[in-house]
Amino acid sequence: PRLEWGAVRVVLRYIPGRLDRSLALAASLAAVLWAALPIAPSLAGLAWLALLAASGIGAVWAARRVASLVKPLVRKLLWRVRNRMVAVFFFVGVLPISLGALIVVWGLLLLLGPVTAHTVFSKFQHQSVSVGAASKSLLWQLQSLPEGDRLAFARSFHERALQAFPGMLLEVRLAGLAASFTPDEWQFGTPAPNLPAGELLLRKGDQVFVAACLLEPSGRGRMLAAVPVREDALASALPGLLIRSLGPEGPAPRPTPADLPAARGPFDWVIRWPIQASFTDWDSGEAVADTYILITRPSAVWNELLTQETDLTKGLLGALGLALIGAFLLNLLLSLFVAASITRTMTRAVNELYEGTRRVNRGDFSHRIPIKGSNQISSLSDSFNSMTASVEGLIEESKQRQQLEAELEIAREVQAQLFPAQAPVTEGLEILGVCRPARSVSGDFFDYVRVREGLLAISFGDVSGKGISAALVMASLHSAVRAHLSLLAAADPGGFEVATGQIVRKANVHLCESTASNKFSTLFFGAYDPADGTLVYANAGHLPPLLLRSGRMRQLEITGIVVGAFPNAVFGTSRIALEAGDLLVLYTDGLTEPEDRAEQEFGEARLRKAILGRAGQRPGALIKAVMDEVVEFTGAKTLQDDMTMLVVRKS
Repeated sequence: PRLEWGAVRVVLRYIPGRLDRSLALAASLAAVLWAALPIAPSLAGLAWLALLAASGIGAVWAARRVASLVKPLVRKLLWRVRNRMVAVFFFVGVLPISLGALIVVWGLLLLLGPVTAHTVFSKFQHQSVSVGAASKSLLWQLQSLPEGDRLAFARSFHERALQAFPGMLLEVRLAGLAASFTPDEWQFGTPAPNLPAGELLLRKGDQVFVAACLLEPSGRGRMLAAVPVREDALASALPGLLIRSLGPEGPAPRPTPADLPAARGPFDWVIRWPIQASFTDWDSGEAVADTYILITRPSAVWNELLTQETDLTKGLLGALGLALIGAFLLNLLLSLFVAASITRTMTRAVNELYEGTRRVNRGDFSHRIPIKGSNQISSLSDSFNSMTASVEGLIEESKQRQQLEAELEIAREVQAQLFPAQAPVTEGLEILGVCRPARSVSGDFFDYVRVREGLLAISFGDVSGKGISAALVMASLHSAVRAHLSLLAAADPGGFEVATGQIVRKANVHLCESTASNKFSTLFFGAYDPADGTLVYANAGHLPPLLLRSGRMRQLEITGIVVGAFPNAVFGTSRIALEAGDLLVLYTDGLTEPEDRAEQEFGEARLRKAILGRAGQRPGALIKAVMDEVVEFTGAKTLQDDMTMLVVRKS
């Protein structure tokens, strides 16, 4: 078996396609099983399953092969827009209208067939129910009478019942009574003894009976009442509807014009429709089916279905039906006309657009499409002409945008040079600042400069706005602060407060004079003296820095308003002594104001918690972890604002 399976695998390897191999394997398996049936008949079930599987796979294989052959032809035929429009018109117009017409025909057939048949035979069933109700009453009374009085009572009941049910047969088989009562003209004999219980439609030859068969609970007694359906009763119950049986004797004679209602219009033709009816055979008691021919006119069916309506309602419904038929035909003609017109207009416009795009592809931007009419197609042609006229401008604009992006890249590189490349080495102090811009350039800044041996100047701020304008103001403020650091270099330790305040005031005046009135910035400037570990600072409207000492966090105070708003503003200073283990964190609002998808800000509380949880890390790791947490909180791929942090740790 292993060798044979290896041979099968070798053969299947040379059959391309998974479906082809599956078909070959299924067909081979079916052939083997069928060939083995004479030896092993028990494999018949598996053989049939294999044949069914092979047939299913073969049908899929054939469908795919036909599709692969037809697909190139369909693509070629539908390449032209005109052919596509014809196909669309067929599936959107012709096919739905044809289906609508078929539905109308189906509705008419349903109306003339099953609905009319149900209307006809429901009246017979109603008569059977009436006969059954009378029979049940008789059976109950007979069971309550003594056996000697039952015959007389049954005969009296039959005589009275003939008035309501002409020609009725009454057969009673009860304890102490076995009798059959028939009218004088009765000629149909006695029905089969095995008739089922309940209301029945019986048939003997061409004669139809409405009947009710009642059985005693013990099963030893039976009572049958059967009433023949007469021609006069049928005519009165079904006016205008002629029923002709197709029995063994052949179809009934054709009706005369006097048998049918008069035609009510040129289209009120005589119609003939076969209907099926179920009966119980009179002689055998078995269920049989018979076919009848319904001969009538549509107007008669209409009147029969609307017997409960008034003449006014019938007239309105008839007029509405004719109006709908007329609207349907008018809609068909109008659809054909509109579809042809729209197809011609669209194919012409698409062809002109196609030729125009080919010329534009060759670089001919002077080509224009002739505009005809005033519609969306002509508007599209006008848009094409406008497009070709503006392509050259768009190309020029693209060049300018590329130049602007190059200039922004240069500005980013220049701004990166403004930030200190590395922190100065200061005894007993670690300091590091990081800025993540939201755009190419940022309005946040930080700086730390060794002014003289042992003295460190720290500046930190946030310019209002974003983008290039904020970056230019930031560069101006950065240069102003650095230009006045000489005031700090010349001051003795006791005059650091004065020098710090002067530097901030001069930066404020410079910003007021060199920028627009709506441009301002926050500024934190401090001077750290490692000799005594004190930090003298001026906070001009910036967010209060956070000082973490011995596990407790507090804010440094704000000593003035923002710079660049009022040239005569006064800025105070403050002094704080840094102790071993202190952690000072400066940050911009880009770390507290970003919002998540629920529009909740990250906030100062989360920032404090993030710093406390990472207080033991190095400044670089702390800054990265806090910024990453803010980005993760927002859930956005881009920053909502510039994020800048500066961390100072006293060892």
